[in-house]
Amino acid sequence: MISGNQAIQNTGLTLQGCGYKIDNDRVTISIQRIANDRDGGNLSGTLCLQLCAFEQYTERQVEAILASTTIGEIKGQHCLVGCDYDLIFQPPAAGAWQFSLQLCEWDGVAYTLCDTVYFDLFYQVPVTQAETTTQLDNPITQSLTPSPKAPTEKKGVKKNTIGYSNGYVAINKSKVEKLLNVKGVPKKVLGKLAAERPFHSEKAVLNVKGMGPAMLSKVLAELTK
Repeated sequence: MISGNQAIQNTGLTLQGCGYKIDNDRVTISIQRIANDRDGGNLSGTLCLQLCAFEQYTERQVEAILASTTIGEIKGQHCLVGCDYDLIFQPPAAGAWQFSLQLCEWDGVAYTLCDTVYFDLFYQVPVTQAETTTQLDNPITQSLTPSPKAPTEKKGVKKNTIGYSNGYVAINKSKVEKLLNVKGVPKKVLGKLAAERPFHSEKAVLNVKGMGPAMLSKVLAELTK
């Protein structure tokens, strides 16, 4: 288990004693304490945990979200202790990466960062033999070759920063069987999506308990194939 170092942020929502362990396509995130240190009358928004990766030699800007989950709301002066989350792990591209664990809070419009723990041990992803051969055989033409044309998006689904700005249309029109079999999303959350349709905005979808931006992107990517 790899443990991390705290980055102090005064938001009243804190992470303590964090670590992670990667096992193939799964990652276990362990947290000793997730606390709402605000006054007793406060109820946090829906909280989200994200394991993020940053390239080794760049500024600390999120390059990839490797795993995520929502954990509900916490009352002021209350906490969750001894938390373990077994999540699907999506490894970053080849290179050296620094990981961080982020605690975010839904403010009614978007998730805002509340606390961050950084892990000092870098995660190495080796370049595959196929990638190395391509780089050696085509050192110049790769930079001159136009990028392949992106796949045509399905009509009525527009992209935005987290995935799809009107993806709720795809959720509304999807067959129940297909919606309930989206991989990487808890069945309980998918059941709520199916039961609470129709939605009239992306915001309405994100307000479904247990749903977050990363999870919504997974749902929409599957439904709009």
